Amino acid sequence: MWRGVGVAAAVALLLGGCGGGSEPTAEAKPDPVRVAVLGGSLPTSGPESSDPGAWWVQFADHVTTELGRETTYDLLSLGSVQDAVAAVSEPGADADKIAAADIVLVTLGGGQALPDPETGIGCKTWFLEAKGPCLAEGVTTYGDLYDQLYAGIKALRGDKPTVYVQTTSYNGNIESPDDVPDGLLSLYTKTHQEKEAKAWAVAAYDRWATMQTERATAAGFQVIDMYHAFNGPDGTGTLVPAYMDPPSTLNAGGHDLFASELTKIDLSTLSDK
Repeated sequence: MWRGVGVAAAVALLLGGCGGGSEPTAEAKPDPVRVAVLGGSLPTSGPESSDPGAWWVQFADHVTTELGRETTYDLLSLGSVQDAVAAVSEPGADADKIAAADIVLVTLGGGQALPDPETGIGCKTWFLEAKGPCLAEGVTTYGDLYDQLYAGIKALRGDKPTVYVQTTSYNGNIESPDDVPDGLLSLYTKTHQEKEAKAWAVAAYDRWATMQTERATAAGFQVIDMYHAFNGPDGTGTLVPAYMDPPSTLNAGGHDLFASELTKIDLSTLSDK
């Protein structure tokens, strides 16, 4: 009996439950919400990555407000959809960050909406010379790559509660040559050629956004339509100066709009985590 009382007392002391005047045990701090952003040209370090006005920082603040938990983020700067597929298919730091993320946000791909013969995908010619079935073939091939990307992300997460998001790509290639002297339209000096080039680029991003939406939805990803938020309902709206500084950097207005659109994401999957 003596030993039993001693053990019980020791256990009580360890649990902080001995005596009416003991301090209550502090509640465990909930795990933070982790966000992995897969983007094409994101800063991964330096002041810009933690700028309070950056859309990813604003989004993290929004998640904290909605879920009542601290939110952290990892920015994965991946040059292409192909690079992203490789990142989720091979062991490495990027795969580890995605595997640990409660929210996986895919924003990359906008730079590949226009045909690039150097990739070996789709058309073998540049810009207005790229016409016909090869345009559709190229978009289909990228759609298959997005399918691989989504499957790889989900494999890394397994059965853990996760919010999966794809944003459609806005078009920064239809800016006036006066605003972006080295842009796409500046390659065509005649008025009718400039109009044709703009219509061609708009059609390319129409196809691209449609593909992103269809493939992401089929994979169970939420889709946030940045394309029409930035370029308007018909895709012809330009971004300079409201949302972008030449040649292709989002300004404060662009970051604010991007962050505002992300508030449409349904976070309920994580509400009871």
